[in-house]
Amino acid sequence: MSAGPAGHSRARRRQVVYPIVATVVLVAALPIWWYAVTRQPDYNHSLWQMLGIGAVLVAGFIAAEIWPLRIEVGRDTVLITLSEIPVVIGLLVVPVHVVGLSALIAALLAFLVRRDAWQHIYINCAFVLFESAASAAVFVAFYELLGGGLGAKFLGLFVGIQIGVLLMAFVVGETHRLTARQEPVRRNLGRMVIVAAATTTFALTGYTLVRSGTYGAVLCGGLAIAMVVLYRTYASFLRQHQDLAGMYTFGRRVTAIGSEDTTWQGLLEMVREQLNAAVATLVLVEPVDGITFLVSTSEDGVAPPQLPPRSDELQEVAIRTGHASAGMHRTTDPDLLDAVEARGAQEVMVVSLASGDRVLGYLEVRDRLARWSTFGKDDLRQLESLGQQLASSIDNVRLVESLRHEAHHDAITGLLNWRGLHFRTEESIRAGKTPAVLLLQLGVLPEVNNAIGHDRGEQLLITAGERLVETLGPQTAVAHLESDRFGLLIETTPEDEVEELARTLLAVTGQSYQLEGVDIEPHARIGIAFVDPKEELPETAGTLLQRAEMALTAAQAADESMRSYWSGMGEVFRRRFQLVTQFRRAVDQGSITVQYQPKISLADRELVGVEALVRWTHPELGAVPPSEFVEAIEATGSIDLLLEHVLEIVLAQIKVWVDRGLRIAVAVNLSVRNLSAPDFPATVAAGLERHGVEASLLTLEITESSVMADPERYLPVLRQLHALGVNLSVDDFGTGYSSLAYLRRLPIDEIKIDKSFVQGMITDLGDLAIVRAIIDLGHSLGLRVVAEGVEEEAARDALKTLRCDDLQGFLVSRPQPIDKLESWMNSTMVRTRQPGGQQVLRLTVG
Repeated sequence: MSAGPAGHSRARRRQVVYPIVATVVLVAALPIWWYAVTRQPDYNHSLWQMLGIGAVLVAGFIAAEIWPLRIEVGRDTVLITLSEIPVVIGLLVVPVHVVGLSALIAALLAFLVRRDAWQHIYINCAFVLFESAASAAVFVAFYELLGGGLGAKFLGLFVGIQIGVLLMAFVVGETHRLTARQEPVRRNLGRMVIVAAATTTFALTGYTLVRSGTYGAVLCGGLAIAMVVLYRTYASFLRQHQDLAGMYTFGRRVTAIGSEDTTWQGLLEMVREQLNAAVATLVLVEPVDGITFLVSTSEDGVAPPQLPPRSDELQEVAIRTGHASAGMHRTTDPDLLDAVEARGAQEVMVVSLASGDRVLGYLEVRDRLARWSTFGKDDLRQLESLGQQLASSIDNVRLVESLRHEAHHDAITGLLNWRGLHFRTEESIRAGKTPAVLLLQLGVLPEVNNAIGHDRGEQLLITAGERLVETLGPQTAVAHLESDRFGLLIETTPEDEVEELARTLLAVTGQSYQLEGVDIEPHARIGIAFVDPKEELPETAGTLLQRAEMALTAAQAADESMRSYWSGMGEVFRRRFQLVTQFRRAVDQGSITVQYQPKISLADRELVGVEALVRWTHPELGAVPPSEFVEAIEATGSIDLLLEHVLEIVLAQIKVWVDRGLRIAVAVNLSVRNLSAPDFPATVAAGLERHGVEASLLTLEITESSVMADPERYLPVLRQLHALGVNLSVDDFGTGYSSLAYLRRLPIDEIKIDKSFVQGMITDLGDLAIVRAIIDLGHSLGLRVVAEGVEEEAARDALKTLRCDDLQGFLVSRPQPIDKLESWMNSTMVRTRQPGGQQVLRLTVG
């Protein structure tokens, strides 16, 4: 990664602007020089004297560039080159053209040694000629205007230097504006004028002291030496202060480093500025956050270099010693010189970024921006310190990357986990995309784990994940969420295409898996949720995953392979959640009640019992169907609470009837989860004893399909209940797949024919045949047979003909609360006494 498109654009603009500006400035400087040369004072020097003084001036200009003064002003550091001193001294002692040529020769030497681009050499030489021409012309004009003399020269030099600086600042500012470079021109202009005035005054003072005699020269020399010593002490302190401040700032940035390119780029820019280098480069052996190569260049630096070779002599030396330094004018090793030249540089410093015995990469800087100075030992030590901090940061980032990878990926499949899918989905939504989330479940993992082991179950998951990735491609987010459930993020795809893709995924993952020589046939299902762009509030990743979960649950409940989320689906699940969370309070508040539906003997129309049916009147939702709330609470522990509540009501009512001389048996429906409860038979026995009710007056009903799901598990519980004397009934008989062998082993007392057959037997000969077969089967096993859902007299008559024992249905009575049931019994039944003294109720109508 380079300094960025904006930096490249400015570099291209400079290549065009610099030559044009240089030509304009040079053309403007020529007539000014002509005026200054033709009107200058007489100096009466020989050619050799002028050549000697010119050589001294060249040296003075070069020295001013090599040893600039750095002065701190507030938070900024001002660089003072002292180039005005040789200009002042030169104009006082030699012709103006000698001063101009000396400045030009010094500038040319500097730029050629640095091997600057020709555009830079051209424009800087033009600026030198223009500034010296302006100063010389004002000097000559003041000298003529004031009629000569040393005072005229002093005043002309002072004013001329200031005007030259002002004009030069204006020209440089305009050049920067044309190249789209932002510079604080006004603030810099003020500083330049102050510095120029100070150095001019210093030069004129020194010149006066030297001319005053021997002691003046000695005094001037002593002052110069003292100032040099003081400045060197100050400069050393300033350098240490700047290095420490820079290291502190760099350290703060390093500790806060993130995974964004701009953060790394900013650190590299700090390294370059700290060492005043033209180019800084970071090369990593292994990518960090996808970064392997970064480069930072100064505004005046060369074009961003290409990635260095994977191995060269500079890097090899850095590996062996921790650092390497080479320059075209101070290095003799040809391999090091080749490495420097390959980078298009004059000098290079490289440090290895190491962590233990591992080399993480390299940090290098190239070409000091100062015109004459080069990198020294202090610079190399500073680069090593910066490299150590950067290496530590890289290690930390890699550790964070590793932890983030572990936090966002599944250990078994290597795919994303739930957190990773949530993060990717959130990113997609924030990016303004309209993704779809698919949840796919194989529906076979528990059976595989139980049958052939968990290691084979893991292989099943790995294979399924590989199929998904192969179908969708590596760019698609595929996650293993839990059990054999996978999540997929499909970005910005029309809904019909997503559904078609879902069918493809079902076909791919639904193919058999061969494990341990066994073909595993999954029952794959998919739930889909789309981002709805019409919604006022944008979906979050959690909302989208929740909706996909609802769609998958709906597909499983409906035994369908695929379902897409629709707005009403959320209401269904919210209603279900409301029922589950408010059920316990409803029990405490008495909102859960019991209604009773009579069972009548077909032979003598005697009331043989009632079935207790639970009802819930919700304050907001109204009457909630039992099938809805029972199914909702079955997944929680509340189903046991429901049974306990119903048993308490029922047993109390049986006791009331017994006390009145009526033996009315009551049937209560069980959930298969009730049979799984610990000590369930003991709970029933305790209830019977607490209310003083005979066990024979309680019937517990369980559906055929639930019993047959795991008969070996529930058979001991049923036997314990039967041993208590409780009657057991199989409800909805005929709808399951009962094995006759298991049915014969079950300790049951009656079977209830499912109402779907009873209601269809009058018009459907098939249903009639099934009813006849069930009645005959029940009687052959010594069981009572009850017909449910009898609503027509024709059905009642047919059942009587088939010798069915009892019936139950709307033809006799709907389910009623206890008070209405009592009224019904009083109005439709007559109490008779059997020979043994027992009272029974018989229908008087219907």
